[in-house]
Amino acid sequence: MEQKIFFKNSDGLRMCGILSNPKQNTKKCIVLCHGITVDKNEDGIFIKLAQELVDTDFAVFRFDFRGHGESEGKSIDLTVEGEKKDIEAAFDFLKKLGYSEFGLLGASFAGGAVSLFVSLHQKSVRALVLWNAGIDYREKLNPTLPWPKKYWGKSAFERVEKYGFTEISERGFKVGRELMKEIKTLKPWKELIKVSIPTLFVHGDRDTFISYKDSVKYSKMMKNARLETIHGAEHGFHDNKEQSDLSNKVTIEFFLKNM
Repeated sequence: MEQKIFFKNSDGLRMCGILSNPKQNTKKCIVLCHGITVDKNEDGIFIKLAQELVDTDFAVFRFDFRGHGESEGKSIDLTVEGEKKDIEAAFDFLKKLGYSEFGLLGASFAGGAVSLFVSLHQKSVRALVLWNAGIDYREKLNPTLPWPKKYWGKSAFERVEKYGFTEISERGFKVGRELMKEIKTLKPWKELIKVSIPTLFVHGDRDTFISYKDSVKYSKMMKNARLETIHGAEHGFHDNKEQSDLSNKVTIEFFLKNM
């Protein structure tokens, strides 16, 4: 029941996604948004989550952001605003296919674009889940955690000014000037806390990429949000089956309750 689909975003880039449908017809679709440097499979954890969601009669759409996976665009041109446009294009496309009730999940760096999108489109989203989401960029400006210390901070901004790009992973993923400008000025959390739809934060308390304290802080600032702590978990939940199973379980239960 899976099919690969291509669609265009508002910048004319060809986007790639995987649509999974349950056996029975449904208007309910969960959109999964991956983190930076990976793709629509989110190192495999989105494949498993998608199947479990389909088993509970949701349709699921996971897609590659511009500059990732099978979608067009260069990573060096990636921006948070561009990712927001990609989410808008995905929703427009899915609505044309007949889906009308949506859940949205943003993982890691996608938390920023998802926050900007939801703040403008609350009527389109029934329930929001944020997995170890990056919604506050201060760690990228003044790093204290291992991953930001290695790839972000003052030296990364200096490399961008000198070379036009910097690499933010062992995979050689390059980001450019426009994204770094956004990192200095954008505050996705300010848009997120305006959101009143049901929201679930899921975050490991041993995350060395994105601060667990951010999810604690911002979940308390929202009107209709709660935090599920995955104790002992690193970033992403994919290195430990028990933690992965728990993150999937609480996520699916949340969508079932609120959609």
